[in-house]
Amino acid sequence: MANYTFFHLVLLVLLFSSHEVEKTCSWGREMVNHEEHDTYTVEVKSLTPATTCKGQAQVRGLTLAHRQGLCSPLAANRQSRNSRVTFLRDQARVRSINILRQSRMLTTGDFGENAQLPIRGGYPGAGEFVVTIGLGTPKVDLTLIFDTGSDITWTQCEPCPNCYHQQDRLFKPSESSTSSNPPCSQSKCTYSINYADESHSDGYYIRDLLTLTPEYKFPNFIFGCGQNNSHDFGTAAGMLGLGQGGTTLISQIALEFSQIFCYCIPGSESSNGYLLFGSDALLKCQTDSYTPIISDPNNPSFYFVNLVGIAFGKQKISFSPESQQSSPTRTIIDSGTTITRLPPPIYSAVRTEFVRFMSNYPVAPPLPPLLDTCYDLRGQKNVTMPKMVLQFEKTLVSLDPSAVVWRESDAQVCLAFAPNRISPDFVIIGSVQQRNLNILYNIQDNKVEFGNGGCGN
Repeated sequence: MANYTFFHLVLLVLLFSSHEVEKTCSWGREMVNHEEHDTYTVEVKSLTPATTCKGQAQVRGLTLAHRQGLCSPLAANRQSRNSRVTFLRDQARVRSINILRQSRMLTTGDFGENAQLPIRGGYPGAGEFVVTIGLGTPKVDLTLIFDTGSDITWTQCEPCPNCYHQQDRLFKPSESSTSSNPPCSQSKCTYSINYADESHSDGYYIRDLLTLTPEYKFPNFIFGCGQNNSHDFGTAAGMLGLGQGGTTLISQIALEFSQIFCYCIPGSESSNGYLLFGSDALLKCQTDSYTPIISDPNNPSFYFVNLVGIAFGKQKISFSPESQQSSPTRTIIDSGTTITRLPPPIYSAVRTEFVRFMSNYPVAPPLPPLLDTCYDLRGQKNVTMPKMVLQFEKTLVSLDPSAVVWRESDAQVCLAFAPNRISPDFVIIGSVQQRNLNILYNIQDNKVEFGNGGCGN
């Protein structure tokens, strides 16, 4: 009887331990034990974007759309995806982020009583997703690029000596009854942003009413009025900065939303995602699966986390102290980077495993300038691919199948990762790998939470 009791005690402990491990896993589409299930069987047609916008389930908040996709509010941008242009923009952004790693570019300014302006600095280039907000009274709707790596929200303002063509009409501060000048140390607060791809925006700061939704309006929101802007932002009206700095959207609306927001990036350009704030974000996105946000005073805008390993197929790849350069702050979750960047030895191990799994499919040409491992899946109904799990400190995140590969066509389906130029460069989790996940940023509690988003499915 004693042996029988001991056996049952051991069994209960094992069951409880298994339950606790499962609770800490956030899965893109399904919850399974990744130790036992290391592959996906995916319908090839599920990787093919729809020919019309699929939309999304209605949620409170802002609609998130790919700026070149069928759901884009930028009508002129609704076209077939140009991967080369996307990848060149992506290379410029990653180069910019790693320039910041090598040499901190000082910026100052908090818009308080002791504000020190102008602000001048280098920031990452533009991302691929847009949202529409309202500014001024009467409200002017403006479609801005959504960027978790930028501090400053800006739009082009009339009169404008050097503005590019945007779809929305230019914002006119003189026609807004709620417009005013922000406090600063000079007669006119100015800003200057130079991106790595040589695009730029220069202008002055203004204060006006921000309308996110009919329920959420914020007077005295400070944003940039672009006066001299390069022609590199498509037809978007500017940038929505969701980084961690004191000038960002999140910091300026913290009283209402407690520095909490969540987004879901859709699995294809033919679907919409969403961007939620505060209690709406918690209601939709809060989970028990989280990893700490790691502070980096040299790069305060970015959301750094500790990525400790990757499970890919049958391989468990650890980020050793050597590959991490003994630094816990080298991984960034970034909405504006498209393709995830890995240290060269980690990428090589991931690529080797992918090649092993895909050995039954014909090899296709690479997709320059980023993707070097592609396969021809024409005529295939289903494809078996290795499952990928990102192993963060305190949690595991299983990626959606659409986050593992980039489909250029059925004849060219590629591994959707790229190596960094050198190992010390930042590891960056790009938007492709964030597909169909709810990602909740709780800056106040210093954590990022992950859950099943499934937006646009």
